[in-house]
Amino acid sequence: MTKKAPKEIFNKLILGCIVIIGFGIYLSVRSGKEKNEFNNITGKIDFLENTFGNLKKRDHRFIHITDYELVFDLFIGKRTGDFSPKFEQIDKLKIGDKITVYYADKTPLQKNQNLSLNKTVQFIDKNGEAYFIRGNKDKYGGYFFIGIGILTMILLLIGKKLGKIK
Repeated sequence: MTKKAPKEIFNKLILGCIVIIGFGIYLSVRSGKEKNEFNNITGKIDFLENTFGNLKKRDHRFIHITDYELVFDLFIGKRTGDFSPKFEQIDKLKIGDKITVYYADKTPLQKNQNLSLNKTVQFIDKNGEAYFIRGNKDKYGGYFFIGIGILTMILLLIGKKLGKIK
């Protein structure tokens, strides 16, 4: 049995940190995009509930519009510590209302989650009026990943300098 050289492991760990930092940058950049920079679909609401199948999450709304294959999963929590939307009046929408949903592509972390849900809604408009505006979840998530990546990289470099990692 052969052992990997410690240098190879160190390089892989540093590469992992770079990937984590890159993901954080991706989320931070996505949080600053304007409405017209996202995918969008317009259609009539044919499903609007606070449950979907066996899912009954706290402070979520599930919306489906005609001609779109997925159900949109919106978090609308307003409790302290929630990553609440900046603005939302989803409960004023009704079945049959024509809306435009602006959504992002799924992140790599979301690709293997429930394939029938789209959790990347950024904005919802009805007749040109806002009914949902995303919160700061992506921005803070991006900062978190950037910080963890940088901190881990610093600890790895200190460990290497002290001879703990060769």
